[in-house]
Amino acid sequence: MKRASGALALLLTAGLLAAPGGGAVAAAQTNTITLNGQDIVVSLVADLAYFYRHAVPGAPRFSLTAGGTSAGMADTARGIADGGMVSRALAPGDPPGLVLTRLARSGLCLATNRANPIASISRAQLQDLVAGRVTNWTGFAGSRRTDAITPVTLAPTVGGGRVFQSVFVDDATPVAWQAVTLISSTQARDYIEQTPGAFGYADLALTAPLHVIAYEGVGCTRRTIADGSYPASRPLAIVTKGAPRGALGRFLSWVRRSPTARRVIASRYVPG
Repeated sequence: MKRASGALALLLTAGLLAAPGGGAVAAAQTNTITLNGQDIVVSLVADLAYFYRHAVPGAPRFSLTAGGTSAGMADTARGIADGGMVSRALAPGDPPGLVLTRLARSGLCLATNRANPIASISRAQLQDLVAGRVTNWTGFAGSRRTDAITPVTLAPTVGGGRVFQSVFVDDATPVAWQAVTLISSTQARDYIEQTPGAFGYADLALTAPLHVIAYEGVGCTRRTIADGSYPASRPLAIVTKGAPRGALGRFLSWVRRSPTARRVIASRYVPG
């Protein structure tokens, strides 16, 4: 299966490669699905949109912006975007009237630098880390390091940040660690990859250059996400103001029924 990748895929699906005379730009202004949201969902939607535009005659172009889960929800609620690309379930406090259409299931994996292969981490150890009671690697099974831990976390406006807090941190645990706070999943992955003493988390599809830590002995894999044994599973989804309709509704219907879409999703996530 061939597909456009990286920035080129986004350019193609967004319709930003103009034909001579600017025809593509003019068409994009009148027949475009506008989506804003989380970076990992942008990447997935870019791939799905690429195949959709090749499978469906007259399919619209896509304008995709990586502004984060909260921004995607807010823009959708205000009518600025057709939909928001989100990496968590809807929660109290989100704008009212939003409807979530799931594309895939993913997992938020705990991770360290590959040179620091921690075997597993317990819930009690996580509370000690977050509370700042443990600040170095001494005593972690599998680690040969004795230096300071560099915690890496995501802002609460990012889907992964909300999932980490809700799944792994007890309500009674004070958040007192001196963490590096980033605003995208790819930034977190890159920071952990480049920092030998780092501890953090990343989306399942971004973990190839990292060491993934088992949580309470359970690994973060597509299998454990599918069978529910790993606790930090999460939806990758599109939110709309009310039920999806029009061009976006037709695209989401294609994603749900197309074998091609299912193969694209299954290449890195759990479909549905």
